[in-house]
Amino acid sequence: MAIWQMNDEERSAAGVPLPYWAFAWAGGQALARYLLDHPETVAGRKLLDVGAGSGLEAIAGAMAGATVIAADTDPFAVAATEMNA
Repeated sequence: MAIWQMNDEERSAAGVPLPYWAFAWAGGQALARYLLDHPETVAGRKLLDVGAGSGLEAIAGAMAGATVIAADTDPFAVAATEMNA
């Protein structure tokens, strides 16, 4: 069964973590917008995105000129970040 068709009980029984990676959270959107509007903040620097989720902030940082490492413990989040990058 596809993740998006599962209810919470089915998801939990299948060992599938909550899909936090599937949302562009407001704080992440604001940070990504800030990095894109102010690239001098991170350009030429190293940026570590811990709990990267979909990779939104990491991608914005890379677009702003940073060298980026995006990390997450959820394999679905890692896959989402890789696909979004």
